[in-house]
Amino acid sequence: MLVLFRGQPLLHWTIQLVHRLPVAERLLVLGSQAERIQEEIPVSGWRVVVNDEWQEGMASSLRAAESEASAGGLLVFLGDMPCVPDTVCRQVIARAGDRPVAPSYRGQRGFPVYIPPSVRSRIQDLRGEQGARVLLGQCEHVPQQDPGVLWDIDRPEELACETWNSLT
Repeated sequence: MLVLFRGQPLLHWTIQLVHRLPVAERLLVLGSQAERIQEEIPVSGWRVVVNDEWQEGMASSLRAAESEASAGGLLVFLGDMPCVPDTVCRQVIARAGDRPVAPSYRGQRGFPVYIPPSVRSRIQDLRGEQGARVLLGQCEHVPQQDPGVLWDIDRPEELACETWNSLT
């Protein structure tokens, strides 16, 4: 989350994106290097939750968020996706209702993902790195022309422009 992308730590881009959105609550789940991240990236306006079970995978972060968030649906972002357009997020928010919603690019579901209250209670049953995939069977896809809804950075070589260009 601290590797630089376009001159800023990777997580900075997601934090700035969510700051621009009309959401009632901002909850940031941190795992590995939580203290260092909080020292290096401004997180004012966010409630920070430290996930001590981060090594289990994404499901543990989702469980931590679900436990701490206020009632209602959840809009889930990943901190390693710096190129999600805010217009896409607003489209997902506008469609939030009784079923999951997510943007898609060329048929592949991306982020952010809206998890409605009716599905939210099942988050506590999730395990491992699979995340919420099992809960998104009836997910409404909002087709997009921007591959930023898919592009996450998991390895240093993915910071290269060639990786981004290969998605378009």
